[in-house]
Amino acid sequence: MARDRTGSRRQLASPGPRSRSQAVPLAQSALAHLGAISYDRVSSHPGEAMRTIVSLALLAGLLPAQNTAEKADPLIGRMKHEGLQNSRVMDYLDHLTNTIGHRLTGSDNFERACHWAKAEFEKMGLTAQLHKWKEWKVRFNRGQWSGRMLEPSNLELQVATEAWTAGTRGQVTGKAIKPPTDILDLEETWSGKVEGAWLLARKSGRRGGPFWGHLKRFARDEGAAGIIYPSTGDAKFPNRIRVFGNRRMALAANATIPTMPEICVRKDQFAAVEKLIAAGKKVVLRFDIRNRFRREKVPLYNVIADIRGTQKPDEYVMVGGHLDSWHQATGTTDNGTGTTSTMEAARILSAVGVKPLRTIRFCLWGGEEQGLLGSRAYVLKHRQNMKNVSAYFNHDTGTNWAYSIRVPTFMHADFERIVDPILSIPAPDKKHEGPVFKLGKSRAISRRGGGSDHASFLSAGVPAWSWTLRGRSNYFQHTWHSQWDTFDVAIPEYQRHTSTVIAIVAYGVANLPHLLPRKAPAEKDGR
Repeated sequence: MARDRTGSRRQLASPGPRSRSQAVPLAQSALAHLGAISYDRVSSHPGEAMRTIVSLALLAGLLPAQNTAEKADPLIGRMKHEGLQNSRVMDYLDHLTNTIGHRLTGSDNFERACHWAKAEFEKMGLTAQLHKWKEWKVRFNRGQWSGRMLEPSNLELQVATEAWTAGTRGQVTGKAIKPPTDILDLEETWSGKVEGAWLLARKSGRRGGPFWGHLKRFARDEGAAGIIYPSTGDAKFPNRIRVFGNRRMALAANATIPTMPEICVRKDQFAAVEKLIAAGKKVVLRFDIRNRFRREKVPLYNVIADIRGTQKPDEYVMVGGHLDSWHQATGTTDNGTGTTSTMEAARILSAVGVKPLRTIRFCLWGGEEQGLLGSRAYVLKHRQNMKNVSAYFNHDTGTNWAYSIRVPTFMHADFERIVDPILSIPAPDKKHEGPVFKLGKSRAISRRGGGSDHASFLSAGVPAWSWTLRGRSNYFQHTWHSQWDTFDVAIPEYQRHTSTVIAIVAYGVANLPHLLPRKAPAEKDGR
């Protein structure tokens, strides 16, 4: 766990010189709220009154404290104002999720999002490019999904399918059948009886287990309409639907395009269908699954944009998040929030006119959900230059606000100065108590980074972090890869705060007099 930050020193900004005419009304206005000094005292001693008012106002939280770094570089204060008062992060997120939508790697939507993000970076004045890291042979697009029970009652079904699986040919109506789970019994009892029917089954694990493969072959050979299975969920969210997908068939030009629909139905609705069948009722279902394949060259991109360094342009501080998403909802918290905080951090820095010593590179990765494919390809291509990357900061895992990172002890002094301006930003959650940002300590730089793109950089020896987030959003149980990952779950004040934190930290690391060290000084000397 991150420990409390200690030993920080912050200075309060003293008020600049003011005339008597300026000081008196301001003091009177403040006193009207604070009620501490008489009007006569203000009128006859405006200078003393102003000092008192500023002190009281700071104590009351009416004026922001200004730290040493902020006094030395006024751009930091402007970053705060730009990020918190003029933010466009929710505008970016709205367009990304509600206009473009989901961004499955290799889909039309993903490619559309890459071109849109590149254009937005260029509007900010950054140099931007599409980094092509792979080409697939088959394109998959998910269209509309719908399901309905027609008999014995009329009920709309909430459904989903895995990526790179078959759709239906228009609306397909058929009887629902619950076949046995024994392979021999299935062959002997149901052969010739399932043509045009929807077969109910349960998966064992993500791939379904050995029976699942046999059932798929049986359904295909017997002319069934398709297979339906229940979502899993958990105790808190029993009807959550999560679907993934295997990209393997998209890689080869001669890949076999699947034809048997496999449809996930919400858990409680699937159970209702099972119950009706068990009671001897005739159940008729209709599905319209518009999954489409095209055999064509499918370019896969990362989006890269730079604010070029003024003195060390070939050294980099990198920030980013993955642009791709799974296909069920709109990929808001995974990872539209990280995509658009990266874009907004770039906009903040560009808007205030930063001239960093090193290049600040903003990266939106493709293929993260299939195994960090885009970031790994980038690191592999630029492996010889990884020594010139001071740090990489990753935003993934939802809409909560950037609250902490843990850095090795030998970096702690640098980071204390860098994050100090953040400590005077009001917490984006009114219920939060304690520091708005915690800087923890670790013994060394980890080479393992978990399941997001910072792991690609850690594997190459680059100091890399994914922000530890805090807030009221229940990411892993609720929105992660679920049907509920939509724009309405994003928290605007958290997004504004995180974007501002990213901008401040990237700027601070870019302006250090040195690259962040990979090892402690004692290790360098062999001691």
